[in-house]
Amino acid sequence: MSSNQAGYVTYEGRQVRDGSLWGNPAPLVYSMSRFGIWLFLATEILLFAILFTAYAISYYRDGAGFHASAKELSVAFGTANTIILLFSSFTVAWGIEAVKRGNNKLMLILFAVTIVCGIVFLVNKKFEYSHKMHEVELAKQAIAPELYQALKADNKCEETFDKHHGDDIKVEKCKVIPFNLANIGSTDKSKPAFASMFFFLYFIMTGIHGLHIIIGLGLLIWVMKKGLKGEFHPGWYTPVEVGGLYWHLVDLIWIYLFPLLYLVS
Repeated sequence: MSSNQAGYVTYEGRQVRDGSLWGNPAPLVYSMSRFGIWLFLATEILLFAILFTAYAISYYRDGAGFHASAKELSVAFGTANTIILLFSSFTVAWGIEAVKRGNNKLMLILFAVTIVCGIVFLVNKKFEYSHKMHEVELAKQAIAPELYQALKADNKCEETFDKHHGDDIKVEKCKVIPFNLANIGSTDKSKPAFASMFFFLYFIMTGIHGLHIIIGLGLLIWVMKKGLKGEFHPGWYTPVEVGGLYWHLVDLIWIYLFPLLYLVS
């Protein structure tokens, strides 16, 4: 590798970025890049920390409702998506190591596999969402009062008795009880505010996570586009590592979402 014009060097017969100026292995620029992405990832974690806190509070208020609601989710879908994301993190880590060793072609292959995994994950979520929407059990209707009437019309409600402070009270239980803001904080078991709060949080949390998956896919595609131009080499691979770190965040968040949503029952 020999230097020619400022900011570029000759590597394997072509001009590439000079890592001593723009990233690896220059200590200052490389460290600044890593610090920047870690700072950004910390803000993303704070976002999900708020959602996890809302989940914890709602679960504390009505753990039984959360257990019953979680049974409506498919553990098979959740497990499959967990395996997919874990494998995709492995391919990303392998791809970063490959480009560090000068194997740009292998990095492109591994990142392509990662992108396929991300797409499969989204397709699985699409089928899972569609299934629940079809049953009128989840989706946006779960936070609309009109859902109660829809469930009654479909004969999905039945009268039963529930224990509350030692007394039997008659309640009309539906397969999914509509979430109603007016019922939050109520101690009246005939108005369980948090039964479908589980589904409200489910769609919010998995929806935001899905958005991060899409952003991550876009970032990996951008990295691959630059890789196809031969821009990366052992002296400069900062975008590859930054993109990989973002994808690891996506995987990490799902590792927490999976047991909270799918295994709580």
